[in-house]
Amino acid sequence: MAHKTVYLIRHAVTNGNAEGRYIGRTDEPLAGGGGPQTRPPKVHPCRAPKVHRVAASPMKRAVQTAQILFGGMELTKIDELREIDFGYFEGRNHRELNGDPVYQAWIDSNGQADIPGGERRSDFVQRSYAGFIKALGDPQKDETIAIVCHGGNIMAVLSTLTGKDYYDFQTGNLSGYCLDLETDDEGIHDLTYTRIAPWDPA
Repeated sequence: MAHKTVYLIRHAVTNGNAEGRYIGRTDEPLAGGGGPQTRPPKVHPCRAPKVHRVAASPMKRAVQTAQILFGGMELTKIDELREIDFGYFEGRNHRELNGDPVYQAWIDSNGQADIPGGERRSDFVQRSYAGFIKALGDPQKDETIAIVCHGGNIMAVLSTLTGKDYYDFQTGNLSGYCLDLETDDEGIHDLTYTRIAPWDPA
């Protein structure tokens, strides 16, 4: 049995995030090219030297955030940790979609209904969890891992691990969760988790 500490961190702000847009497959860079809003605080658990490995979604916003937070460390990109494809909603925000019957039906379903032209949520949850398992690596090795990904991935992984609702784990930019896991060849055991609050970039 091995012990793993895992930091699940949502990337920093993009222009689309700032405008409240559904940004999934759109490969946006960080707003301002990764300016002051991405500076880490002087003290934060993810800056601790005990982090052994860093993994990330291959999308620009996640890679740029990982490079800012953990610039000197080797980065493993995991394709399964891409954000969900929002299909019909991609690149649009609530104001632009308000009154659209397709959007309203999705809202009424509490986000459970399929998005036309988008990725089925059950498929997204499954691939996100597969990416998380890939990021964990050797189940017999004690280590601390930082994973920089998307809000959807965090909801997918934690709802799978806990059995709680997907939307219980909505996460702001540069926020996330610290997970403590026991792992072996049989899987994951004894999960505990705490929220990482957004930090003040000043």
